[in-house]
Amino acid sequence: MRHTSLRTRARTSTRPSARADVTIPLVRELRTTFPDPASLATIPVYDLLQAGARGHVGIDQRFIRAILDRGEEAAPDLLRFGLEEHHDDRVDLEEDLIAIFRHLHSEQALPFYIACIRRQPEDVPDDLVEGILPFGATALDPLLAMYRDLDEDQCADVAFLLANLGVRDPRILEALLDRLEFDAGDGAFCLGLYGDPAAKPALENMLVEIPAGDGELRREFTSAIEQIDAAKPLEVHHEPEPFDIWAIYPDEAPPPFEVLTTAEVLEMLESESAANRVTAAESFRNRDVDAKARQALFERAKKDADTKVRAACWEALADADDDRIREAMKRVVADESRDIVERSGALVGLCNFSEDPDVAARMRGFYDNPGTRAKALEAMWRSFDKQFASYFPRHLDDADIDVKRQAIWGTGYMGLGKEASRLEKMFDDEHLRQDALFGYALCMPGEISRGRVRRMLSKVDEAAGHLSAGETELVKIALDQRLVMHRLEPVFSEAHEDEHEFHDDALEEPVKPQPAQPAKSSTPGRNDPCPCGSGKKYKKCHGA
Repeated sequence: MRHTSLRTRARTSTRPSARADVTIPLVRELRTTFPDPASLATIPVYDLLQAGARGHVGIDQRFIRAILDRGEEAAPDLLRFGLEEHHDDRVDLEEDLIAIFRHLHSEQALPFYIACIRRQPEDVPDDLVEGILPFGATALDPLLAMYRDLDEDQCADVAFLLANLGVRDPRILEALLDRLEFDAGDGAFCLGLYGDPAAKPALENMLVEIPAGDGELRREFTSAIEQIDAAKPLEVHHEPEPFDIWAIYPDEAPPPFEVLTTAEVLEMLESESAANRVTAAESFRNRDVDAKARQALFERAKKDADTKVRAACWEALADADDDRIREAMKRVVADESRDIVERSGALVGLCNFSEDPDVAARMRGFYDNPGTRAKALEAMWRSFDKQFASYFPRHLDDADIDVKRQAIWGTGYMGLGKEASRLEKMFDDEHLRQDALFGYALCMPGEISRGRVRRMLSKVDEAAGHLSAGETELVKIALDQRLVMHRLEPVFSEAHEDEHEFHDDALEEPVKPQPAQPAKSSTPGRNDPCPCGSGKKYKKCHGA
């Protein structure tokens, strides 16, 4: 039954809701391209929304605050943007505008809410219901007009809204009685919510005609009559459910790079904002980088004025098969006159060359320095090199959260099953839960096979006290990576999600969990073809 309880829609780590299949540029001219996150408050609200729809800014608390801090002054731009057509937008901001208007309690929101319902009248989300009901009588005429315009099979949610407006009006009763004739169960449900005694005779007359064998429909009618009998004096004002907009959005989020072209990201790399240049460089990590992008990153790594940008560029060049870049990284790491942030970034950029004794020695040297230990551990686990496996358990209880986080990832990727129970204890830590879940799924004890992996997902869910939707996807990614590391095809990835038959346990020789320091060859080499069959190198696919 629809809307028997109203829920607040909260976004997960999968934000933003991007239309990844849309590549057509926006028709509207963009006056703001890749705005500096530090200057969002100075950008006109309409321009800021355009940038968000284009994918040029992350939809996070900084974005939301830059709008909300202007109060009611933001409403005209919000309404203007909300009433426009957005077929070509890369990022759908409708839910975000609903949330912003709900937080502002703006009277100017009503035309936007009505437009949202008209776009999809058969599936009105709960957050929109909560936004429109407080308008009460003000929303009556546009809702009635919409009800009359729609086909009968589209009217269910609009009838629900009319029933809950907290307004007594003969036109509402007429519409709901009309609904009763078209869909008896839905009409009775709405009339019960409406609570008007004038509807009782129609319900009683129709109840007599319902066959005794149709118990469910009879119960719907009986319940509606009981609701009318128990109806309290009409509440003129609807009290919305408590709404915390900040719970929906992360503190900070990068632009949705999956909807941007390489040319756009390179444009962002040239931004006047150092924060944007860092974000753009970071987006190239674990991606196939063409020669133009590789050269742009290399030039930035050598010459950018900001040390964090240079560090991010070196890290993004980790998979560059270029002797010039590798030698440049080695020089940066060895140059003690350079900023330690840049040197640490270059060390991570050398993660694929741990077989070089000098690189391995540098990793250990940076590890010995508490200030660079987190980056050293990151370089170690990104190397997939088991010579570093013993470093990670030492820091699973480290007071430095950055060091602890890298220790969690390293424990997972090194397959240190003996430490899984220590990761499990971190499931209650809100700051480390997702890291711990990922690492745990990578190394939890148990025979690994395609036939058993779904049971492993259930075990993680049980150990974690129930996984959210976002956490479930995260654990699936980890389990798929674990399969690939054992030279088995993934189960949960998009290419295999639609399969209905998996290897039978009796037919597949299970692979036992790796010991604490197995032979390095047990995992596909970073330049080997990925066992998932994608055709990509392992480091560019499940090794990423």
